[in-house]
Amino acid sequence: MPESFQPKDTALPLILFLVLFVIVAVLPPLAVFVGVLSPIPLIVLYLQRGSRTGLVLVGLVFVVLLVLMGPRQATIFFSEYAILAVVLAETIRIRFPFDRCIFFSATASAVLSLFLIFILVGGQDRPVSEFFQEQVEKHFRLSMETFGALEGDSADKKALEEVVENTSRMFASSYPSLVAIGSLVTAAVNYALVRFIWTRFYGPAVFATGSFSQWVLPEQFVWLLIASGTTLFLGEGFIATLGLNVFLIMAVIYFFQGLSILVHFLEVKNVLKIFWAVLFFLIFIQPLLIGLVVGLGVFDIWADFRKLKAPLAEPPE
Repeated sequence: MPESFQPKDTALPLILFLVLFVIVAVLPPLAVFVGVLSPIPLIVLYLQRGSRTGLVLVGLVFVVLLVLMGPRQATIFFSEYAILAVVLAETIRIRFPFDRCIFFSATASAVLSLFLIFILVGGQDRPVSEFFQEQVEKHFRLSMETFGALEGDSADKKALEEVVENTSRMFASSYPSLVAIGSLVTAAVNYALVRFIWTRFYGPAVFATGSFSQWVLPEQFVWLLIASGTTLFLGEGFIATLGLNVFLIMAVIYFFQGLSILVHFLEVKNVLKIFWAVLFFLIFIQPLLIGLVVGLGVFDIWADFRKLKAPLAEPPE
């Protein structure tokens, strides 16, 4: 049960709100990045003051956005960030393990976001995938026209247009997984930053014990990766689309497992944090390294790089 109200309790969340607001005001292109971080002050206040105050604050932010920016931005905030903040804060409060906190909050956000997309786009008498393909093609064509890529030889122009069409079709087919991955990454980032902030200022007591470097995905999940990869390459139509979406989600999850292995070895070797930052920066900007980290996470099932599994007992002589 929350303690009696102390004005100083709200100092840190208000400072975080102010910092995010100033970043958007000074550097508008960073608005998307700030949006990802916007649940942090809400989660901190929710953990400080309890569910009632947290829900009231979320409702207040929604009303302010509704008045100042209109229903579209307010709805986006609610579906992508508000519901994530509430579920993440509540699961932290009842001391769920960190993977369940991230899973439940990301799932709630993704399901609500996809539902609203179907409601908003479904009324246009055309498939949602077709709508997304048109939007992606517009962005691709606008970018290519800006750089003059669609000018010149007609054969090259036709080839580029085919690439744009195929790429936009792939993005349109994978939009459910892209929404889910965005929610998953947002939930993971917010959990990590809230835990970092909370432990620095208030202590770790509110969080369940558990270390990311010791996290292991249940072995059965590899069959989802294998099955989705098989249907992606061998299936057609809806089956191939389903395989693509599941495969992308599983690849991201195994990427997190690969990161947990890297963090384990960095901790064991007492590597300086500056080298952590350099390593993770290189990983996130190099697609080849991202693939290697995914592979590391998958092969951990058999290799057990961290030696977390209990050794098999030797048979009696």
